[in-house]
Amino acid sequence: MLQYLEGPSPIVFAGQRQIDTLQSSYAARGYGMLFYALARVLRPLQAVEIGIYQGFSLLSIAAALRDNGVGRITGYDLFESYPYRHADRDDVCRRVEAMGLEPWVSVDAGDALRIHERWDAVDYLHVDVSNTGDTYRRMFSQWSTKVRQVIVLEGGSPERDRVRWMIDYDKPPIVPAVHELRLAHPGWSFTVLQPFPSVTIACNRNAMGAVGP
Repeated sequence: MLQYLEGPSPIVFAGQRQIDTLQSSYAARGYGMLFYALARVLRPLQAVEIGIYQGFSLLSIAAALRDNGVGRITGYDLFESYPYRHADRDDVCRRVEAMGLEPWVSVDAGDALRIHERWDAVDYLHVDVSNTGDTYRRMFSQWSTKVRQVIVLEGGSPERDRVRWMIDYDKPPIVPAVHELRLAHPGWSFTVLQPFPSVTIACNRNAMGAVGP
């Protein structure tokens, strides 16, 4: 993966400049390149994203699948049904079309807590739904036996646990949840990337090499 993240000049994939203009807390820290690199290296055949917003991470992963020549990602969101900050489903679909990524992307509406019922197995799962510690616990309860390669979740750092809405609404912090999951799921390795908003990458130790050409 380091070939995508290090070196005298970063690799720029087709469409990256358009993706970088989208609103996302990920954008300023270069996480789009990380998501692209993960998908290039892991070569997932079936990916799921829960929480699309304007499509920053969805399109970054889709670009990697395009460049891999294999794989598909299905993104889910509540879109207009979400009462807080949200994106328009038609706008996301237009971005997918404008970038020529339709062969690698599906966009659908769905409740984050019910989407696991639609899948028997996936290779790559990305979750970004106003995550809290309880989000982490629920997602691992629902998905740990279904995900063959990696689960990527927004958050995981102490700084992220101190954002205003987490404190104001007394939301369960993520840092203790990651510690609990490490103990409860020894078959998974957890890495937290600290730059805000931070990202937790959980890799399935038992099946990392079992999927993809």
